[in-house]
Formats: sequence, structure tokens, C-alpha cells
Amino acid sequence: MSIAPLGAGRTISEVISPTWTDLFGPTTESDDEFAALTGAVSALQEAFTRCDPPPEVAAALAHRLHEVAGQLRSHETAEDDQLCGRLWDRPGRGQVMAPALHVDEVTGTTARGHFTIERFHSGRYALNGGVTPMIFDEIMSRLGNSLGLGWARTANLSVDYRSPAPRYRKLTATAEFVRQDGRKRYLAATITDDRTLIAEATGLWVLTTPGTAPEPQRRN
Repeated sequence: MSIAPLGAGRTISEVISPTWTDLFGPTTESDDEFAALTGAVSALQEAFTRCDPPPEVAAALAHRLHEVAGQLRSHETAEDDQLCGRLWDRPGRGQVMAPALHVDEVTGTTARGHFTIERFHSGRYALNGGVTPMIFDEIMSRLGNSLGLGWARTANLSVDYRSPAPRYRKLTATAEFVRQDGRKRYLAATITDDRTLIAEATGLWVLTTPGTAPEPQRRN
């Protein structure tokens, strides 16, 4: 894979400036060193899910991975300075817990994106039921917090599962702002496979009190 270097002698955050402010819009692929690291961790998760190594191989790999974890810990930073989860213009935001959501379109009070799962995020040949709410929370929270109505946290998320979601296919996630009543914000969303409804969700977000969360900017 070709990597576009960010430049030596500085930390990655000094070059790409992660932030808690999400100017919610379409994402673009990146090819720098941190994108390569993110992809490598995702590949490790998938390979770990699929593996059945001999004991001696498992022991050797565990030793090597502890060494890698130690190297990463030597570069630990404060939560407000971390890269993971704060690179909003990238699919997945630079995190590796949930499937990377590629945001395709944001128009007024709606948003649409897509994602693909492999075995790490599956539960016996289909999208794991516990992963589905993470996708919904991602697109619904980001849409709601981009409207200039104040920063809110998830208070309730109700999911109805309609069909098994296949692996290795592009699945579409859509979200819609429904209304805001005082501090309460309501949104709805769906996940589909072409014309097949996979799951649908409704959710409630509650505005935080001043000073307890970063205030997002309104997107243009």
C-alpha cells in the first residue's frame, strides 16, 4: 500500500489536528501513516477472528503483540488530544471498534452512508446484533449534533431487527432528524441491503448542561 507521509519529527496530531468538533459531511479515504496503522489494526482484528493457530504460534504472537502495545502506550496522550475517533472526515473516524461508516451524503435534516462487515463484526454469518446499534448511534448522533441545536448525548435507542444483514456487501445506513422538544431530540434511522430492510431504529438524545461537553459548530 502506498503511504503519503505526514512528515518526520512531529506527532501525527500536530499535522492533522484531531478535534471534538464534527462538521458532519461526506468522508474521504486517507493514505497517511495513521490511516495505515488504523487499517493494520482492523486487519489484525479480522485475522484474529478467523485464526486457529498452534499453541506455540499463539504464544509467540501474544509476545509480539504485547511489545507492539507497549510501543503504542509509550506514545499515550490525553483523551482530548487522541487521534482515535476524532478524525471526522475519515470513514470510521480513525477508530476500529465499530465498522467504518463511509458518509456519502448529508442534506439538511438527513444523512446517508454505507459500511461493509466481515467476520469480526458478524454473529454466525450475518451482522452481529450488538454491532447494529453502534452504526445507528454513529449516524444518528452525528446528524443530530450537526444541526446547531446544541450538543446532546444518547438517552435511548430502540432497534427493531427485520432481516439478517449479509457480510461482504455494501449496506446502507440512513438517518433523519424528527423533531426537538426543549432538551429532547428525536431521530430515526434504517439499515438496508439494496431494497431489503435490515433494521430500523428510533432514538432520543438529551442536551447536555453547559460546560459538560464540547459545543459543535453548525455545518454550512
